[in-house]
Amino acid sequence: MHFDATYVFQGVAEGGFTGPLFSTFSDEDDTGHTLSGDLRLELDTEKLGWWKGGTWMTRFHGRTGQSVVQRASSVAAVNNEALFPNVEANFNGKAFAITELTYRHALSEKVGVYGGLLNTALGDDNAIAGSALSHQHFLNFAMLYSVVEDATVPHTSLGGGMDFAPSENVSGSVSVFGSAETAGVNPFDRWHGTTFSTEWTFAHKLAERPGAQTFGFLYGINARRTDIAADPRLVIISIVLGLPIPTTESDTWAFYYNAHQFLHGDENGGWGVFARWGISDGNPNFVKQNAALGVGGVGLFPSRKQDRWGLGTFFVDMSNEDLLKGLIVRDEFGGEVYYNIAVLPSLHITLDAQVIDSALPRVDTTWVFGVRTNYSF
Repeated sequence: MHFDATYVFQGVAEGGFTGPLFSTFSDEDDTGHTLSGDLRLELDTEKLGWWKGGTWMTRFHGRTGQSVVQRASSVAAVNNEALFPNVEANFNGKAFAITELTYRHALSEKVGVYGGLLNTALGDDNAIAGSALSHQHFLNFAMLYSVVEDATVPHTSLGGGMDFAPSENVSGSVSVFGSAETAGVNPFDRWHGTTFSTEWTFAHKLAERPGAQTFGFLYGINARRTDIAADPRLVIISIVLGLPIPTTESDTWAFYYNAHQFLHGDENGGWGVFARWGISDGNPNFVKQNAALGVGGVGLFPSRKQDRWGLGTFFVDMSNEDLLKGLIVRDEFGGEVYYNIAVLPSLHITLDAQVIDSALPRVDTTWVFGVRTNYSF
């Protein structure tokens, strides 16, 4: 069993989206906060005396509070904790969902099969930058995973697949799942489109220092464009407000890549560089490309060996096709720096600062400052 409780307080110091138009779709203030809980349970069937090779994985995720994600008005949300669980009907408010209920069976030491209610946010992990479900890395989600994935990858969906570990340095998976978000609703009542996914990670060493590269490919069929536009993980609502959304169910694809390389030490104590890159068809996917680059590690100071830190920049290239055509949507650039203080092994406090030149029209350069407190056991 593992539990995380995370509280985030943020304030928009300057810029962002204000005025009468903003007030028509959001009641966020200049400051906001979120409190979330994430409980993970794992049952080994052999230890329970049932059968060998089986593992049940269950996850409960809840959130309350009102963030400044819409107030900041960047396509890439400034508070990743505000996005999960991704209950679309309760973006800014109380939300609870079973986000994983999966059974995995090991066919051998190198091959396993799994199925059930999948938590797809577990993918695209990076040892230095983090992942979508990280609580001790960056806060802006463009730093945590590739934005091009959102058009075809929900947070929670029914599906299944196989995972492989052919060698110590190679691991991968192939899976099929529904493209529509089912967090907080009956997953059997919502299947709008199908996503085919594969992801492979290749670990390596450079001058005896660890690193890895991850490659992923997504292909979605029959996904509804209305679902893509409504996804709270991309703050698109401010630019499509009042516009008719096409219902054509076009196929869509995306490729993503992330890499990290430690230049000193390893993930238990050291620092290195990381990079992300993603590309898509750009129609119906709202995002054509994304990229992130930075440096980070653990133990910046000799007296603070458990503290984590990071500095990075990101880029989001928005599509100018279809729904966004003619809406003066620009590219988005941003930067973030954080320092995670290990007060106790189970208690971490993160100081965070972000600056973003938003892709959305009528939005000034945004400065966001925040504090995150995470308790885990």
